Amino acid sequence: MNVTRDLEPTSLRDNSGVSAPPELRDDDLAATRNPASLLERAWDLEPWGRYGERSATLDALERLLAGGGVPAAPRGRDWDLELLAERAIDLGRSQQIEQALALADEVTRAADRDSEIAHARAMLANGQALAWVGTDVATRQAHQAFAEAADRFAALGQRDWQGSALLRRGYSACYQYGDLVGAEKLIREALATYPPESMRLGGALGSFADVLIELGKFDQAETVIDRAGALAERDGVAKAQMDLTWSRAHLAAGRGDARATERLLREVERGAAGMDWFATHIGLSYLLDAAELLDRVGVSDQAQRYFELGRERGGEDNEEVMQTTAVLRARSGDPWLALTELQELARGDWLEKRVTWRHTLLMAWATFRAGRDGAGELAARALEQAAACGGVQVAQAGEAEITAALAPLAELAGSSVAREILLAGRQLIVRLFGTPALVAADGSGIQLPPGMPGELVRLLALHEHGLALDVVLEAFFPDASPAVARQRLRQVLARLRAAAGDLVVRDGETLRLVPAWVDSREFLTAGNRVRGTSGTRAVRLAYAALALFTGPLLPSDPYAAWAEEAREQVRYRHLALLDLVAADAATRGSHQEALTALEAALTEDPDADDRRAAITQHLEALRAQRAST
Repeated sequence: MNVTRDLEPTSLRDNSGVSAPPELRDDDLAATRNPASLLERAWDLEPWGRYGERSATLDALERLLAGGGVPAAPRGRDWDLELLAERAIDLGRSQQIEQALALADEVTRAADRDSEIAHARAMLANGQALAWVGTDVATRQAHQAFAEAADRFAALGQRDWQGSALLRRGYSACYQYGDLVGAEKLIREALATYPPESMRLGGALGSFADVLIELGKFDQAETVIDRAGALAERDGVAKAQMDLTWSRAHLAAGRGDARATERLLREVERGAAGMDWFATHIGLSYLLDAAELLDRVGVSDQAQRYFELGRERGGEDNEEVMQTTAVLRARSGDPWLALTELQELARGDWLEKRVTWRHTLLMAWATFRAGRDGAGELAARALEQAAACGGVQVAQAGEAEITAALAPLAELAGSSVAREILLAGRQLIVRLFGTPALVAADGSGIQLPPGMPGELVRLLALHEHGLALDVVLEAFFPDASPAVARQRLRQVLARLRAAAGDLVVRDGETLRLVPAWVDSREFLTAGNRVRGTSGTRAVRLAYAALALFTGPLLPSDPYAAWAEEAREQVRYRHLALLDLVAADAATRGSHQEALTALEAALTEDPDADDRRAAITQHLEALRAQRAST
């Protein structure tokens, strides 16, 4: 989702403690004969989100300059160029990029030593417009423009403006581009540059919180938001308070708090009514972002409400609307349509680099839900992209459930990032679905000796807290005396230790495996999470569990009595999950999705006549759909 905070320019003068500019009628503006006063008013209006009044003020300045007879500009000022620079800033804010760049270029080409203010402001506008373009070349140029603007503001002695240039460089050229570490560094520098009493400090803190949230630094972000909230309350800036509430909603979603996410978004919606910014592209971004946040935490009904409002405002061909449509479908809708939409978006160049990893991860999720090959490879790529933005925690903070669900598939595809997620401080990865395998923390495979040593590891892997020694002896040596059975077990452990190291720990009269991630245990735990849930959330949790099922359980031990109970538990849960996702897909008319689940269930339970009948119905529905198109 391309959501960018509305970064605000700052006034030339120290405006700490300044109250909101009074509303002026058109005739009041027309009566103002001082260009400097009109420019000051335009600067002062922007932090308050009063863009309509700002535009009217600049219109009044343009009429004044066109009419002639205005006071000459003092040294270092040029009224006409400063007006054009402000127009360029406004065009950039509304994403009219070509026009903004053209105006900014016109100012910088015409500016000389007597128009330093206009030149610096135009460089600010130029950097912002280039950052919106988002290509590698444009982003490098944006960095240069912001850096030059910051240097020029510093030379003018304007710390507020210098701080804003640093903020924009960190937020727009780093954060949007996916360099979260660089963004954190530059915004910290901006915060140190602003005067302590600056009215713009609150907005900068809000931007900083956005970066910290995406980095998964939730506690730090909350502290920053609290500080920014105190400043916004001090200055009475309603728009800043709404921005911070929006940030709190992101924080709540990152923490998985669905109730708080919904409450905070409703608070923004109520507070934004009638405010100028809500009628701009930022209002559209808010509606679509709210839809994505609520969908992420499982509040699907409200997510759909916000999405419909956004689609009504932006239109189905709007790029942000198209992106949100694809995101919602990838998470919980028709995965085939989602893949088509995500692939179409990937062919464009409008996506902010900071969301590229999420786009790839959702493609992996839709690929898995569609039953296609390649989900693990896509998930591995997504995790690498997220790590490049600022670390694996970027993915864990931004898409916690889907990242956790796809990490096992990504690890199978060779992802070291995924292996780090699965291990979480443990020593071993154990796979019992499909061909049994053990992976050490360094990624190397561990070969178990044949016979009882390997069988013992697999048995203990099924039991997180280990097994009593007597239970193990009964399972392996039921006909031997206790003394003989213990002697034989010591021999088994010695062979295991010689071949694979100390994988089994004896704790008194209990044997257990070293701390390990075990796919079958994770599958049953994930399947149990579905209980007590319903609707979209239940289906998403079901898919998360199914992502762990990569083949039959313990095929190397088909006749082991100790595996029978676990095998039956897995079979029962697997079929129930498949039936759940098939029923949901049928309700949504996603016939191919339902077929994929039903066919998988029929493979495991070939005598289920009801599933055969359902497969026939879905095949007929698919033929009818294709015929109609």
